[in-house]
Amino acid sequence: MTANARSYMNSRFFLELEQHPSGWLFSADGGHVQTESVNERMAGGYPVRKHAGNVHVDEVTIACGTGMTQQFYSWIKKSMDYEHERHDGAIVHANYDFKEISRQTFQRALITEVGLPALDATSKEPAKMTIKFSPEMCTLEYSKGTRSINPVPLDPPKQKLWTPANFRVRIAGLEDACKRISKVEAISIKQNVVENSIGEKLIFDKEPAQIDFPNVVITIPENDAEKWYKWHKEFVVEGKSYSTSEKHGSIEYLSSDLASTLFTLDLENLGIIKYTPDRAESGGEKIRNIKIEMYCEKMKFEYKSNATYK
Repeated sequence: MTANARSYMNSRFFLELEQHPSGWLFSADGGHVQTESVNERMAGGYPVRKHAGNVHVDEVTIACGTGMTQQFYSWIKKSMDYEHERHDGAIVHANYDFKEISRQTFQRALITEVGLPALDATSKEPAKMTIKFSPEMCTLEYSKGTRSINPVPLDPPKQKLWTPANFRVRIAGLEDACKRISKVEAISIKQNVVENSIGEKLIFDKEPAQIDFPNVVITIPENDAEKWYKWHKEFVVEGKSYSTSEKHGSIEYLSSDLASTLFTLDLENLGIIKYTPDRAESGGEKIRNIKIEMYCEKMKFEYKSNATYK
């Protein structure tokens, strides 16, 4: 492996799902198993007795880019489509020689949050997707570099460069007014989880509940604001916030050469709720922008084959 390839992923963390490598990670955190101290007061003035209570497993948070496996992206898609899948897997820490240092194994994990990066037409930083999942149990094993990883999982240089500057927003009826959107704020879709204590060890069984879809916030130049303001005036000022006045749209996350789509986030039943111009400054040379905020009833995640590892 070349020096550039070695420096691409200094952390050397990768994800496994169902004993198969799923891709390299920028970072991984969480999955700590802990309990609580329970005080039991005794009659007759005797000292308080203490014992361990319910066992709790923290969420695992990972950050990744493109180049993950189809199985991984399918897990995200199905979670947002209410087709909840549980996965066993591991976060593996390896050194430069692909010797395993440690392995954090998790069981029956449910995705609890999908975080898509803020988009900015001026950004040159790499884009990262943040995923949180809630396992029912985690265990940690240390190998101290004595165990070889064979075969080496997924070549890091094959991960496509993904930057927040490359995106396209489409909203039905506002196609021309979407052509110069400069920013889209970060999007975080949250899956609520209900915990039920079961068994002698008081371990929590976790079940999926409601999904919370966030508002969509974009920034446009004032020159393109006319159609947006017309929608806001009808929907908010005049109170015509009917379901027939809602719109559908999408956010496309594009490759570095803008030639192909990596991911698409479909936006269903959008309703405009805020129209906020920048502060007006006399004599300023800066282009005045408008911030638009819309609610969204549902979002669907789609991935393209060129985003997955091949």
